[in-house]
Amino acid sequence: IRTSRVSFPGSFTAECARQHTLKILFTMPIDWETKLSASARRRPTNALKELCAPLLHKKGMVLLGGGLPSAQAFPFTKISAEFTDGVKVSLSEGKGLLSALQYNAGGVAPLREWASKLIAAKVKPLCEDWEVTLTAGSSDAIEKMFGLLVDEGDVVFTEDHTYSAALSNIRGYGGVAWGVAADHEGVLPAAFEEEIERAKKQGKTIKALYVVPIGANPSGAVMSPGRCKELYDIAKKHNLIVLEDCAYDWLQYTPDRKSKDVPGLRFGGFLPYDSDSRVIRLDTVSKFIAPGLRTGWLTGPKPFVRHFSKLSNLSTHCGSAISQSMVLSLLQQWGEEGLQAHIEKLQRMYQTRRNIVADAFDQHLKGLADWRVPDAGMFFWLRPKSLEAEKKDSRSLIPILLKHNVLVVPGGIFKAEGSDAPSPWLRLAFSYATDDDLKKGVEKLALVLKESAVASEEKEKASSS
Repeated sequence: IRTSRVSFPGSFTAECARQHTLKILFTMPIDWETKLSASARRRPTNALKELCAPLLHKKGMVLLGGGLPSAQAFPFTKISAEFTDGVKVSLSEGKGLLSALQYNAGGVAPLREWASKLIAAKVKPLCEDWEVTLTAGSSDAIEKMFGLLVDEGDVVFTEDHTYSAALSNIRGYGGVAWGVAADHEGVLPAAFEEEIERAKKQGKTIKALYVVPIGANPSGAVMSPGRCKELYDIAKKHNLIVLEDCAYDWLQYTPDRKSKDVPGLRFGGFLPYDSDSRVIRLDTVSKFIAPGLRTGWLTGPKPFVRHFSKLSNLSTHCGSAISQSMVLSLLQQWGEEGLQAHIEKLQRMYQTRRNIVADAFDQHLKGLADWRVPDAGMFFWLRPKSLEAEKKDSRSLIPILLKHNVLVVPGGIFKAEGSDAPSPWLRLAFSYATDDDLKKGVEKLALVLKESAVASEEKEKASSS
């Protein structure tokens, strides 16, 4: 970090300068070439696309270069959809259909512009060196992101339990998903510092912090602005990249279960504190429109986005332009007011389901388990006391629950490296089942946990006698 005195022209006189010592802190931008994986540094650009793409729409150009199918070969004249609120969108020959059906480097530009405006207005990145690129949904973006960053043995810090697909991709590229203790706000700063020092002492290459800051999967944790700032400062101190997976920002709820209010459209995360361009943010329409559209966007420093786009141009071409065009048409017809109304509708629906499960837990699971009521996301994170007491893994309960036709996910699926202790946790989704099934599911879970508690007590008595 360096400081510099600044001079101002005009009415800001030398006398003013003597009375007010002004300093601006400059932070050196991150050297992305040192952060990229070896494969990312080796990967050449798509030379064919670099040559042809800028010339496709040049007036008078005879296109004998790219292997583009003739638009006359496309068997579509119109693609349309009608939404539950009555909004209708369509693509036809005069309204973007042909370009959406063709190869499309970079995706649908107006959707990218829409996402950029949303990020600028609602997320408010602190740094200026950022841009947006479209993705084929967050799962594909996560795989690409870790492929661009992780080499064999590199450490990516995560919550001690985190999104299983992220773990699989980190491990798949030879990295270490290094778990850090967490609470209801996610990663604990003191534990983060401690694990960084432990990894350094072991001679590890530490690369990044991966988090789901709002409605963490599986824990449901919500990071406060203060927690995000504290973790960012630690990451900056140790020159780590921050990877934030923001799929659940759209699904936030009021803590008071008696309230009918919902938060509406608001965003959290690390970009508002990113003073030196080390944060990469993922967004997706999967949770607020539909996952089958496979549409999302990545916001990050321009050097990283260029490498991400290079990889996309050699693989998925930024996703389906048909999906992106339909999403864009819907968002344009909604406008900001319509989007806000849609988000509030979703939040009311999921908040009601969350409350149903929370009330059922209060009724049936007191004394049998510990849990927190989530303020975002789709999941309850439950710890049966019988498993914790016996230091047993929650996988032991899954066959019993399946006999009762109840499917929950054992915590071990989400467990990062760092501890050999079994995971007693269970993840329960409240997003999909009907209200009645949510109640029935909790009742059946309570029955199984009671049986587990009795067995645990009998085992303890036998061992003490």
